[in-house]
Amino acid sequence: MSGHSNFSRDNALSGITLLVFSLFLFSLQDMVIKHFSDQYSVLQIVFIRGVIATILMALAAKIIEGQIFLVSQRPWLMLSRGLLGFTSYTTYYLAVASMPLAEVVAIVFSAPLFVTAMSAIFLREQVGLRRWGAVLAGFVGILIIVGPSGQFGSLSVLLAFTAAITYASQTIITRRLSSHDKPLTIALNAMVVFTGASAILSLMLAGNIISISSSHASLLFFTRDWSQPETLDLALMIFLGFNGALAFFCMSKAYCVAPASTITPFEYTYIFWAVIFGYLFWSEIPAPTTLIGISILITSSIYIWSRERRLQRQRLATHIGEANEPLQQNT
Repeated sequence: MSGHSNFSRDNALSGITLLVFSLFLFSLQDMVIKHFSDQYSVLQIVFIRGVIATILMALAAKIIEGQIFLVSQRPWLMLSRGLLGFTSYTTYYLAVASMPLAEVVAIVFSAPLFVTAMSAIFLREQVGLRRWGAVLAGFVGILIIVGPSGQFGSLSVLLAFTAAITYASQTIITRRLSSHDKPLTIALNAMVVFTGASAILSLMLAGNIISISSSHASLLFFTRDWSQPETLDLALMIFLGFNGALAFFCMSKAYCVAPASTITPFEYTYIFWAVIFGYLFWSEIPAPTTLIGISILITSSIYIWSRERRLQRQRLATHIGEANEPLQQNT
């Protein structure tokens, strides 16, 4: 019994370590892209990162599965997921270009609140008053983060909320796809859509099919012409591809070696990295109201997670009890 217990603890520790490391890698990506936001086009960065990550994921699929899985059993749903992911990723970095990193990350971490709400509305999952209360509390936290400065209706905040909502929508679709397609197929298709969408939008901007004229930092980051990166900058863009592929692998591996119910709360270390890097590289010091709002958001999200975990255990216990009842009657 003790050996099994130690094995479980080792798995949990490995999962937590992999998850925290993957989030550290994602935060490095945030730092590099924020650094590039006043020099290059976000679409150029997404394209280069996508090409590298697609190649690496295709190689991983070939090595792990023996073949490259690109054809989905639900192609239109897969395409929708890819476009939502692209929108989430792009709007997130457009917001990062003009807002403190910690604030953007905090707003995007409202995604679990949207997932809970969407699960009730679109998937008809049962969400009780307690979880709805936690959802409302989480949104109060968001209001505290962005409200006092009067920026709630700003373009930057709207972009951050768009990133959160599209990420939540992507998560809902992933739940549908996970029973039909392999994880590598889903990830590889997402990278292909990312790369293709960034190329198409860039061509549309270059051909004036899309025309946006603004001095806003986020829109400049979106509309800026592609340019030849300096050697170091190109190396950093290529690094983003390797970094992204490794981060996605570590995160997937974390959820394979340890239960999601054990490691999910550690996703909030992402906010910690955002605060640290924002301070170290851009002297961004979160306001007291921001820290209060983040605390409320994290607390409400963890409550939702713990409540869902408790309800899952109750449903499992009920199911096992119903399955054993005929056996008890027969005996």
